Amino acid sequence: MRVVLIVLAVALVLYALLDCARTPEDNMPARMPKLVWVCMIIIAPMVGAIAWIIVSRVKAAEERGGYVEPTVWSSREGTSFRRPERPRPSGPDDDPDFLRNLEQDIRRRKHHPQDEPKADPSGEADPRTDSDPEAEGDTQAPQP
Repeated sequence: MRVVLIVLAVALVLYALLDCARTPEDNMPARMPKLVWVCMIIIAPMVGAIAWIIVSRVKAAEERGGYVEPTVWSSREGTSFRRPERPRPSGPDDDPDFLRNLEQDIRRRKHHPQDEPKADPSGEADPRTDSDPEAEGDTQAPQP
């Protein structure tokens, strides 16, 4: 039984080393150079080999939009790791996040009125909002 486990471990490490060696340098997963992967597989054989196999397969699936190719080790149909998209609300009144934020904003304004912008106590209008026809370039004389 020990011999079978040793043979399987050696086969796994050899597979990982050969797969890593065949992978082009620009397609290496986890932004690690090929030499680092090879050293990791050799120094920590089981951990490195399993890490290489998992990380390289995940990267390949991500490049294909979440689809894992069918191989000897997977089902004939392949596997899809796509997450279902959350349905988007058609309008703001259908969006629970928007409604929750709106209700929190209303409560905050009700309980903390000092945060609201106050009117000028002198009663004068804000000069930025007054419309002055001459300031806008309208030079027509007033009609009598």
